[in-house]
Amino acid sequence: MKKILFLVLSAMLMLSLVSCGGGESSDTLNGDESNITGGETSDAMSDDKTDLKIGDTASAGDWDFTLTDVEFSDAMTDENNGLYYLRPADDEYKSAAGNSFYTAESGNVFLFFTAELSYNGKKSAELGNQSENSIGFEIRYGDGYTFDTYEFVIADGQGADGSNLYTYDSVFEPLDSGRECRGYFEVPLEVQNSETDFLVLAVTFMDIDGAKTELVYDIR
Repeated sequence: MKKILFLVLSAMLMLSLVSCGGGESSDTLNGDESNITGGETSDAMSDDKTDLKIGDTASAGDWDFTLTDVEFSDAMTDENNGLYYLRPADDEYKSAAGNSFYTAESGNVFLFFTAELSYNGKKSAELGNQSENSIGFEIRYGDGYTFDTYEFVIADGQGADGSNLYTYDSVFEPLDSGRECRGYFEVPLEVQNSETDFLVLAVTFMDIDGAKTELVYDIR
């Protein structure tokens, strides 16, 4: 009788140990999987930076980008380069230039932006629309509307009068900082006149290895 009781108690003890061991292994495995998945999601999201405002500086790999100004205008200066290149044509400029300025198409308006670029890489690199490191821009408005027709240039050298000269693609040397850049879009007047619909500028950097970073600036 004692032998039978001993065997029953032993069997119960073994079953209890197996149950506890199995539960612990399952919990540990699930915990590891959860941590791995969470890490991958976090890394993927780290390439996008939102909620930026005009004046904010944000990093994209080796590049620092600062959006310094956004301005609407119905006209653009007619300059090939220099101080007034890709800038709004105000009344004073229009008066001095006569008919030598561009106007937006009927129902549209120009949206100009200026920014500064700095480079923190260890060796020289080219940046531009078609360079080894590309940069692109998109206006996002209201309920999913996007506009990407624009011109964008980077300060690269100075003219005889001391004003910046601009190119579409430019080579940056290590610790090259404070390079001004300019660009513009042509968008419907509604984009300017709306007081409620959101308006953002998305700036996308793509490096030579294919890594992409998007900076999203809140304009309104």
